[in-house]
Amino acid sequence: MTPPTHFAVTYAINPWMHPGVPVDTDRALAQWNTLRDIYLSLGHAVLTVDPQPGLPDMVYAANGGLVTENTVVAAQFTHPQRAAEGPAYADWFTGQGYRDVGHTTLPNEGEGDLLVVGDRILAGTGFRTHRDTHAEIAHLTGMEVITLELVDPVFYHLDTALGVLDDDTIAYHPAAFSPASQDALAALFPDAVLVGAEDAAVLGLNFVSDGLHVVMTDAAPDLALSLAAAGFRPITVDLSELLKGGGGVKCCTLELRHAPPVTDRSDHDPVAHNYSPLPVVAHSAEGAWITDVDGDRYLDCLAAYSAVNFGHRNPTVLAAVTDQLSRLTLTSRAFHSDRLRPFCADLAALCGKQMVLPMNTGAEAVESALKVARKWGYERKGVPDGAATIIVAGGNFHGRTISIVSFSDDPEARDGFGPFTPGFRSVPYGDVDAIAAAMDDTVVAVLVEPVQGEAGVVVPTDGYLPGIRRLCDAHSALMICDEIQSGLGRTGHTLAVQHWDVMPDMITLGKALGGGVIPVSAVVADRSVLGVLQPGQHGSTFGGNPLAAAVGQTVVGMLADGSWQRRAADLGAHLHERLGGLIGHGVTAVRGLGLWAGVDVDPSAGTGKEICLRLAAEGVLAKDTHGSTLRFAPPLVITHDEIDWAVDRLATVVSRGPSVSER
Repeated sequence: MTPPTHFAVTYAINPWMHPGVPVDTDRALAQWNTLRDIYLSLGHAVLTVDPQPGLPDMVYAANGGLVTENTVVAAQFTHPQRAAEGPAYADWFTGQGYRDVGHTTLPNEGEGDLLVVGDRILAGTGFRTHRDTHAEIAHLTGMEVITLELVDPVFYHLDTALGVLDDDTIAYHPAAFSPASQDALAALFPDAVLVGAEDAAVLGLNFVSDGLHVVMTDAAPDLALSLAAAGFRPITVDLSELLKGGGGVKCCTLELRHAPPVTDRSDHDPVAHNYSPLPVVAHSAEGAWITDVDGDRYLDCLAAYSAVNFGHRNPTVLAAVTDQLSRLTLTSRAFHSDRLRPFCADLAALCGKQMVLPMNTGAEAVESALKVARKWGYERKGVPDGAATIIVAGGNFHGRTISIVSFSDDPEARDGFGPFTPGFRSVPYGDVDAIAAAMDDTVVAVLVEPVQGEAGVVVPTDGYLPGIRRLCDAHSALMICDEIQSGLGRTGHTLAVQHWDVMPDMITLGKALGGGVIPVSAVVADRSVLGVLQPGQHGSTFGGNPLAAAVGQTVVGMLADGSWQRRAADLGAHLHERLGGLIGHGVTAVRGLGLWAGVDVDPSAGTGKEICLRLAAEGVLAKDTHGSTLRFAPPLVITHDEIDWAVDRLATVVSRGPSVSER
């Protein structure tokens, strides 16, 4: 793909182009980014070509050449305005490590007119690619080439009138072809999807299919429904700005059917690909709503995994931030600040504890708790040095640091990151007897999430957490509860463990503690536990900084009267009632507490990622986990009506199966 950095309409070489119509380059880039992100979200690799000044149509990368399973053919353009693109793409192929890049003597405009269907090539002619070039393509690729004549100048490239769905199936608009070519297509593809003039006229056929998912324009709803009926899964995208140059999804996408020998899969993107985000580019937010770069609004039903519990840009939090920014932001812990002790005192009181160890991220809080537990075990319990053991639960998610992934059973988090930190013993979540069997004199702590969020918002049976408390008391071990996602109002209590009237020895907090503004985390415990730390044994430059302390203390103050907790409980009951009504109608199970729900979608309706893509198209943002499970964790500022609005859209996308969602 080639970013539309220099995209403009300064000349007219097809009926779509009108130089007098202004082009919004920023909007074109945002739409292009969305398309690229869709490919990445589907698991495809995306490589980019550097755009060149003076070549505004270079964004239509499909015209740059043809890459079959064993051959690369560079393009040769018909019009002089695009002529320089041919050498630019040829140089890119060579730079990527492709050898023996082929060239034709007469014009060929790459995948604009050369579409691979299984072991043959459909080759268009009539407006751009010369008919005699087809024989050259057959010679260069060693594949059968079938000539198709285009007769309507609106469909000047083959990829505007015909789309390849898989190795045996195509969709096409018959009226774009000569009678002889119509007869040839009918004979070759009797089961093709035939497309009418209305959907063809918006470049509906200019799509990209991986054999299941069809990425296409959002302006061809009838075609999307036809593709869904044929067993494909349409994913729609707005490319209206790029349509001003006569191109769509396929025009922007050159498919590489064999990888370059030397491939930079960084996509020239400076952001490491450790996430696979939905194709939504956020620009602003307020309350429970996010607005993207195109001005479309989305109801945020994830709240940054509970980090935005109190809503985006909460005015109380922002006021505290603004005030502190005007005075002092960072001193490090080498000096005192006037914000640290009040924050720690208030947080300890909120949690019913005596001391707070402030850190930054949730993973830091968990790592800190593990260190404290080991030191406590050696100094207070008398475990031999180096022998401390910590019991953890299967299906856990406590972060992605080396020590934490050492006891993860998620292959994506763990594979490829060894050797691992020893000293952890994993047992099934929810099984008190397994913890009892794992107990011995070396066990210093049991670490558990009161509710497992990443695992799908799994709520334990009523006896689980009280049973852990009794076992830890009996064996002189610490009970550590990770409340980073579940704490600070999310489940209807300040802490999730309060649902079972349990008090852990250590509590890890994060996410919501930062008010949706900055990372703030903490370990909260009594002096008998946190008191084992001495100066120099643990620390963080930013941990407990004045700005973080100001935000954290504000969050604690907001929770002090219980109103946020009551709101989460009341609205959570409504959320679960509405979600429960979907069971048997595209949903198989619903779990959770308060404004937190795990929703198991019938796999026949699609994967969790596919459902989330459809929800995003409907204006709802949620997150999948583990196959067909979705997580809903909206900000606590969400309203009763907004919950209904979101659930109604979920009902729509799961009930109609793997179809298109229209915005």
